[in-house]
Amino acid sequence: RDVYKRQLLGGVAGELFLRAAGHPVGHDVGEMDLFDEQWEANRELIESVLDERGDEIRLASDLAYEGADGERAEVAVDDIEEKETGYLDVGAATVDDYEPAIRESDAVFVKGALGVFEDERFADGTVGVLEAIAETDCFSVVGGGDTSRAIEMYGLSEEEFSHVSIAGGAYIRALTGEPLPAVEVLEAAAERQ
Repeated sequence: RDVYKRQLLGGVAGELFLRAAGHPVGHDVGEMDLFDEQWEANRELIESVLDERGDEIRLASDLAYEGADGERAEVAVDDIEEKETGYLDVGAATVDDYEPAIRESDAVFVKGALGVFEDERFADGTVGVLEAIAETDCFSVVGGGDTSRAIEMYGLSEEEFSHVSIAGGAYIRALTGEPLPAVEVLEAAAERQ
């Protein structure tokens, strides 16, 4: 059976990949200090990953922001001419785009939220994706304290996922084959006995 990998991006990483793809997002605006430093530190890596694995990467088609009335507003990425506000979530069309890829998967790994889910106006992306995973009969791992907190905040059940971990950074290191210092210490202690 063919294995098809897909990365569905949102949040800060998603905006940085959109920037690498030529969209005018992934920049700091106003008092914001999230993107430009990360872009400088990771630009070459992001561009090479997009170049080498672009067919595996799905980027947001729309983004949500706080409108003038304080309510959630959404804009298609292709309609953004200049970033004038902070984007706080992926939009509804993106969740609709991501759901089929999730529902067709045998295994799903989540690291991080797709938006500022702590504000319920901007929880739709994170919650929509988590609900799709919970409803799918697949092996699923949700990693990172923020993401596991979203499960509890929005009434989802940890039992709907194969594993929920608060260790986001260690989780990614383990998935990518990087050494985990605590595991190395335990292995060394076991060898000495």
